[in-house]
Amino acid sequence: MSAITVTVCMTPFDVVSTRLYNQGVDAKGKGFHYNGFIDCFTKIYRTEGFWGFYKGWGPSFLRLGPHTVLSLMFWDRLRILYSNFKDSSNDANSR
Repeated sequence: MSAITVTVCMTPFDVVSTRLYNQGVDAKGKGFHYNGFIDCFTKIYRTEGFWGFYKGWGPSFLRLGPHTVLSLMFWDRLRILYSNFKDSSNDANSR
């Protein structure tokens, strides 16, 4: 569930940032298609609708899914290890 949630929440921002990064710029560094984040967001919505933000949802899920699941698993294990270490050091200090 965490992988799906992260994908649903992050894909629109990935689409916008990818379009901003991939647009050409003029000699002054101004983008040819978008003037910034808000402009890009509104132009995508106006021209492609809500689902325009979810282009590339599959590859995004394949990238973010394993990353999210593994990150949560590692953080959980590290938390447990830290808790065990902290408890064992407290026991050693109390002797």
